[in-house]
Amino acid sequence: MAKKTMQWSLASIMLGTVLTACSGGQTGDGASEGKAAGEQTTEKKEPVELVFYITSSGWSEERFMEEYGNAIVAKYPHMKLKFIPSGKGTLIPELLAGGTTIDVVISSIGVTQSQILDNNLQYDLTSLIQAHKLDLNRFEPTTLELIKLFSNGGIYGLPLNNTVGLLTYNKDLFDKFGVPYPKDGMTWDETYELAKRMTRVENGVQYRGFISSVSHLSQINQLSVPYVDPKTNKAQFELDNRWQRFTTDLARFYQIPGNEVDAKTVSLNEQYKAFTETKTVAMMAHIGTPGAEFQANWDMVTMPEYKERPGYGPQPYPTYTFVTSSSKAKEAAFEAAAFLASESFQRTLSKRGLMPVLTDKAIKDVYGQETDYLKGKNLMARFPKQLASPMPVTPYDAIAKSKWSAQMDLLIQGQIDVNTALRVAAEETNKAIEAEKAKKK
Repeated sequence: MAKKTMQWSLASIMLGTVLTACSGGQTGDGASEGKAAGEQTTEKKEPVELVFYITSSGWSEERFMEEYGNAIVAKYPHMKLKFIPSGKGTLIPELLAGGTTIDVVISSIGVTQSQILDNNLQYDLTSLIQAHKLDLNRFEPTTLELIKLFSNGGIYGLPLNNTVGLLTYNKDLFDKFGVPYPKDGMTWDETYELAKRMTRVENGVQYRGFISSVSHLSQINQLSVPYVDPKTNKAQFELDNRWQRFTTDLARFYQIPGNEVDAKTVSLNEQYKAFTETKTVAMMAHIGTPGAEFQANWDMVTMPEYKERPGYGPQPYPTYTFVTSSSKAKEAAFEAAAFLASESFQRTLSKRGLMPVLTDKAIKDVYGQETDYLKGKNLMARFPKQLASPMPVTPYDAIAKSKWSAQMDLLIQGQIDVNTALRVAAEETNKAIEAEKAKKK
C-alpha cells in the first residue's frame, strides 16, 4: 500500500482532533517488554488483540492501519489490532453501553475530560512506566505537566504528538501591498500595527489584516490564565485581570476599520474560508496551518508574544495515547502506546509534518521533510523557545470555554463591550457549573 501524507489543515481541525499521518510498516526502538528504551528481545509473546479508538471522525480501519497499526504490528507481531471508527452508533458511551471493550484511545487534550474522564476510562500508567523503564525525561515537559493536571498527579496517557499555535500569513498579499513580512518573535502590539497596515480596500476588494480562532487561542493562551478556579470551581473571567488583558488584546483586531466581522462572517469556518479561498486575509492566528488545499504563497512565524514574556509561546495542545481502565490487556496496550512515543516512530511523525513530543533536536530538525506542502516554510516556528505552562484544569473548563467564546463572538461583532462579555460569561458559567453539580447529587 502506498504511503499517504495527511495535511495538518484547519479544515480538518474544525471537524475534530487532527492526527497527521506516519508511514506504515515503520519499525524502531522504544520502551517495551520490560526493558529499557531501545533494547530488543527475542521472548515469544502470546497472541493478543487490542481494540483502538480515535475520538475524531473520519478515520477508517484502513487509514488507522496505514498510519499507526502496521507500524505497531511490525514491532509486535503477536498483536492483532482492531479499529473502531468514531461515528453515529460508535461513540464511546454507546460502545461501553453495548459491552464493547476499548483498549487504547487516541485523543487530544481538548476532549480528555469528555471522552476519557467522563466515561471513566482513565487508568494511571505510572506503574507500567516504571516497570518498562520508560524515560519520561525525553518528553517535552509541558506535555507531561498537562496530562498530570488531568491525572491527579498520575499519568493517564502518553504524549503522541503536540500542536503549538502560530501565525500563518499570505505572502502574496504582503508583496501586493509592499509591506514587510511578519517575523518570529513579534509582539501582539507589533502584530496589531501590522494588521492595521494590511487592512485596506484595493480595486473594490476589502482586504483584512488578521483573523483568529478565538476559542482555540483562549485554551492555549500565553498568560496561562485558567477558565475556572480548581479550588472554588468559580469562573475566573471577572476575578483574574489577565482575562481582561487577553480578551481586550484579541478583540481590538476586530475593531480595526475594515477588519470587522458580523453574524455571517464571525464563525471560524467563514474566517478560515476568507483566508484560504477568497484569499482576502493577510494573517491568521490558530493552532494549525493551512494544508495542501491552500494554493497561495504562504508561510508561518511564531505566535505573537506578550512584550513582558519574550520567547514564550502558547500552551501546548497535545494528543495522547490512553490505555483504558477497562482493558484486559493493559501490558500489551502500554507497549503499543510506548512504541508510538519512541524515538524512531516520533522521527517518522516529525518527517510527515506532525509535531513530535520529544525534546530531541534531531527529531525536531526533520520536521516536515516528507510533507510537500511544508517545503520551504519556516518550520521552526512550530518550536518556540519556551512553551507557556499549562493552566490549571477543572471538569468544567469546556463549559467555561463555550460561555466565554459565545460572548467573545458578540464582542468582536461590536454588540457588547469587554466588561459585559466577561461578566455574562462568568455568570453563565457559574450557573451552568451549579447545574452540573446538582445532577451529580
